[in-house]
Amino acid sequence: MKRLLFITILCISMLNAFQSCQKDLGNYTYTHFDSLKIRGIDTAYLAYNQKTFKITPDIALVSGEKVDPNNYTYEWYTINPSAAVLNADKKKVLGNKLELDAIISLSPANYILHLRVKNKIDNTISEFVTKLSVTSELANGWLILNDIDGKCRLDMLNYNLTTLKYEPYPDILKNFARIDIPGSPKLVLFLNDRDAITSKYVNRVYVGTDKTTMSFNNQENTWTDFRNLKKEIFRTTPDNYYAEVIQPTGRSGDPVYILDSEGTLMHQNVTQNMVYGSTINRLNGGVKLNISKFIAVNWGNSISYAVVFDKKNQRFLVHNSTNYTLLIPGSSNPEIFTPEDMKMDLVYMERVLTSTNQFYALLKNPANNKLRLVRFTHQGAIFDPLAVDDIENPYGMESAENIAADPTFGYIYYTVGNKVYQYDPFTKKHSLAVDAGTRRISKVKFQKVAAFTTNARYNDFAKKLMVCTYDPASPNTSGKMDFYGISLSGTPKLAESYSGFGKIVDVSYRE
Repeated sequence: MKRLLFITILCISMLNAFQSCQKDLGNYTYTHFDSLKIRGIDTAYLAYNQKTFKITPDIALVSGEKVDPNNYTYEWYTINPSAAVLNADKKKVLGNKLELDAIISLSPANYILHLRVKNKIDNTISEFVTKLSVTSELANGWLILNDIDGKCRLDMLNYNLTTLKYEPYPDILKNFARIDIPGSPKLVLFLNDRDAITSKYVNRVYVGTDKTTMSFNNQENTWTDFRNLKKEIFRTTPDNYYAEVIQPTGRSGDPVYILDSEGTLMHQNVTQNMVYGSTINRLNGGVKLNISKFIAVNWGNSISYAVVFDKKNQRFLVHNSTNYTLLIPGSSNPEIFTPEDMKMDLVYMERVLTSTNQFYALLKNPANNKLRLVRFTHQGAIFDPLAVDDIENPYGMESAENIAADPTFGYIYYTVGNKVYQYDPFTKKHSLAVDAGTRRISKVKFQKVAAFTTNARYNDFAKKLMVCTYDPASPNTSGKMDFYGISLSGTPKLAESYSGFGKIVDVSYRE
């Protein structure tokens, strides 16, 4: 009798246990021993930003038994392993079908591509992983702003990482952005800044004319996300509002200075809660000052620092850190240099990235056109003069149309007519650098490297003198951009040349 009772209790307990397991079955995921296998997925892929990307796999069981694809759900997604990416941006879903057929809208980088397959019947999940490298047709290269019959056209020389050569892409605003910017061209500039509206760090390109300035969010190497500069200015602005000068400080994200068409100097440093809007070109409690377009910054420094020039009062002024006004600088040697009272007009000013990182300021006496070059460093608002030299002027330097300073040897290059001259501030000698013949010179510059300062290719072209010329008989089609190697002695030598442009107004490099 006891034995019969024991067996009965044991059977009831086993039945209860089985029923409990049945009730709990839906809370867990079980994988069949005969799991899914997938064919048609390679170990690595290359995709182009804003281009169609396809993978067409098929699935079956390991045993070889066919399955009905409709019995499963699918999710294709990427994981960006970069530590610099916010968590919200690490996972991006690309599609929800077995075949992946999508327009890739990912920043150029290396990703992990996942295909997750879920059985609708028993909720088992199978995961397949491969590598995805995303690049762009317009990833990095020279941005060339042309004047075509008084209208702007933006071309690009895109650097092909496979051929290691630049490939031309004409009229990218028309062909990629589908936008027409009114007015005559003034500026193009690439920089990495921080968006005051979203607080995100973005690669941005500004394209400006004498009627408007457009701001392109180029983070994804695309040209479809853009807005008028007016949207970034936190004050009311008039029609036909534009930037006269945009001067970044060569620091990723912050800060940036803008001198606009109303003569307002603004400063943005989103990290320190400073945005474009109110003027900073005034002294404490004073009226707005008329400053020069030449704005020299402490390049590569995270602390805002700019030297500007008050045209009316012929004096240097300083903006430092988060100040909302300018400061009158002093001099460590006022006997030879009084920055607060120069009694001359400013012709050119720049921060020159030689081994002794310094400011160059070229000034002209309006009474007799005599030139003076002042080179100085700074300690806060105190200027330390390195040299104050009057310049003998055999080639008409006072009427130079373009001026640029060499970051390696500290030479000054300037254009008069169809010739580029070199001035050595250390030997105080002028020499002919480039003779353009019958062509006209529209631009000379040295490109500063902002973010990728350790990139050998970038540093190589940053040392070269850029000379842009055109044939006045056919300005819309004859534009050239030549790069010259600079040596400690001797005439600059042509290193590379690119043609097929119009009259080149401005050039920047999309890093």
